[in-house]
Amino acid sequence: MSMSDEQRIRQILRQGEGPTVEFKEAHTDLPRSLFETICAFLNREGGVVLLGVRDNGTITGVDPHKVNKLVKDLVTTANSPEKLSPICMLFPEVIEIDGKTVLYVPVPPGSQVHRTKGYPYDRSADGDFRITDPETLRLMYLRKAAYFSENQVLPHLTLADLNAATLQRARQLAQVYRDRQHPWVTMSDEAMLRSAGLWQRDVQTGKEGYTLATALLFGTPQTLLTTVPQYFVDALLRRVDEDRYDDRDYIRDNLLNTYDRLIDFVDKHLYDPFYLEGPQRISIRGVIFREVIVNLLAHREYSSGFTARMMIYRDRVVFENPNRAFYQGPINPDSFTPRTKNPTLANFFKETGFMDQLGSGVRKVTKYIGAYANGKEAQFIEGDMFRTIIPLDDRLMSAMVAPSVAIASSDQKSKESTGVLINVPINVLLSEPSRQRIAGILTDIAHDKPLRSTQWAERYGVTEKTIRRDLEILREAKLIQFEGSKKSGRYVLTPTGKQQIINE
Repeated sequence: MSMSDEQRIRQILRQGEGPTVEFKEAHTDLPRSLFETICAFLNREGGVVLLGVRDNGTITGVDPHKVNKLVKDLVTTANSPEKLSPICMLFPEVIEIDGKTVLYVPVPPGSQVHRTKGYPYDRSADGDFRITDPETLRLMYLRKAAYFSENQVLPHLTLADLNAATLQRARQLAQVYRDRQHPWVTMSDEAMLRSAGLWQRDVQTGKEGYTLATALLFGTPQTLLTTVPQYFVDALLRRVDEDRYDDRDYIRDNLLNTYDRLIDFVDKHLYDPFYLEGPQRISIRGVIFREVIVNLLAHREYSSGFTARMMIYRDRVVFENPNRAFYQGPINPDSFTPRTKNPTLANFFKETGFMDQLGSGVRKVTKYIGAYANGKEAQFIEGDMFRTIIPLDDRLMSAMVAPSVAIASSDQKSKESTGVLINVPINVLLSEPSRQRIAGILTDIAHDKPLRSTQWAERYGVTEKTIRRDLEILREAKLIQFEGSKKSGRYVLTPTGKQQIINE
């Protein structure tokens, strides 16, 4: 640390414990009450914890041989939902003062209500108090509602850190949505960003600059990695393998590009039924998932270390995003009161046509979900992780992909194939090599010449795991089944498989 920083620490020691300062002795292990204090600071105004200092300000120091372990334990535990929920990223510093080692732990004010051991804590004077009174907890939630992490000023962020193509796209979107000349069209990049409320002054430090919202909307992947490393969105297809995934898009990009990639993932893996609204056909898949994806991006709590995810299963799509909860539990679309989590981001999405008025997304999804999911209802669940569950129509999911694959018939006498046509619903999207490989496997089984997984793997140049997945796909489609013992048994066609394979 520099001399000025050391003087600042000495000033804290002279000041003593108070609403934003806590001293704790720690020689070889973290104090048992440490996370009660951290939780209380997060829930109030933030603060500083000095480890290796007595309550009276006397420096006792931590064991210098254990300091790395203490730092690691502190950071790891702060990122454990079992210990602190929501989790928090802490950046402790090791300080040498008077020949002794002290850990300086700055704790920022949290944008959400935090809990440790299942309870929220608050800070008063120099003490940490567990909150059990409902009214006190309600007031704590109201206090947090005024904090918006999107407005964090990033003084070192410049136009060079932003994606020029995305800036231009924002102008075009605003122009199309307004259907007339939009002021952004003639503005410079800097003027447009200021107009959108993306340049602000931090009243506590006096520093000015572009905000976190600027990086989120326009940053390059490298900019996002350095300014908000905990941010990315994970899109997963879990239609066959629910423990892992069948397809994945790991997205660390600005919000406009992330929106595009999530929509592409939906279009790739979900059905879009025919639907008329009056005389006009509309894509209800597009309407529903456009709203849910925009809400995922616009209302996420970006200071949280939790991951936002979109997971497509056989019978549902689950969206999860870190949230600054105003209450806990299911939302009633008919009576809920919408609250903006990121007003600057929400205004930008409204200005560019992605979002209507606040709360319209939930109502639109509710309006169309019955037609999309065969009468089922969507669920919206408020909590530290906001969950949206979109049910799916099992019939349409099963029939979504019906690949036609020509394979040779068993009585073929010449090189000219008379053909066997397979036209069956398979619950995965297949690449062309996968289609050909699965068709070959099915040919062997249909011709009563099944191989071992190792033999198929060697023939097609893939792993046994891939072959097992291919066989699982055919089992899921009810085309094959395994008969006999594990050692001497074999795959055979099911009655459904025999009906679906037609000699032409």
